[in-house]
Amino acid sequence: MAANIVIMQLVILAVVLESDLGRRKIGWFRVGRPIIGVALIVPFFFTSLPTGGNDLLLQGVSALAGAALGLFSVCPLLVSVDYHPDWRWRWPRTSPTPGRPAAVSRSGAGYAAVWIAVTAARLGFAYGAQHVFPLGLGVFMATHHLSGTALANGFIFLSVSMSLFRSLGLWARGRACRAQAVPVVGAARTMGVAR
Repeated sequence: MAANIVIMQLVILAVVLESDLGRRKIGWFRVGRPIIGVALIVPFFFTSLPTGGNDLLLQGVSALAGAALGLFSVCPLLVSVDYHPDWRWRWPRTSPTPGRPAAVSRSGAGYAAVWIAVTAARLGFAYGAQHVFPLGLGVFMATHHLSGTALANGFIFLSVSMSLFRSLGLWARGRACRAQAVPVVGAARTMGVAR
């Protein structure tokens, strides 16, 4: 198995878990960090874009599968998003000064397990392609007019789009939650002043 695939998969996993596990504010840095990370690591692993045979189709399907996993299944099912009118991001959290309002996400072991399982499946397939079923995979790829570079790019596109669309989903859900909560919080404060 190519070391660059293992390194890229593990770096993306580490960035996602570090930025999402627990209770975290959804801000520009939180959403942008994976995008910046992907922009920095992909040029080291992405070498070319093969267009012959069914290579473009394989790469496109991989990108769409990653987008669907990141946007529709992983993020909404395993990450809750709510609004906190006094979120404190500095320590100590027991400070008497009120914090700033923010959309906050919460994820736990289930979220981590899905990301670890997806990463392990990608790495397992990459290992199997070289050591367990290389002949069968070679026949399949020749029959369907696919190149090895397109297969490697498929893994890259799957990982990258899953991470990017996870960030996009969090950002959209955070904005929607904030937009719904701000009028309610404003009305509650107005009622408190009127009393």
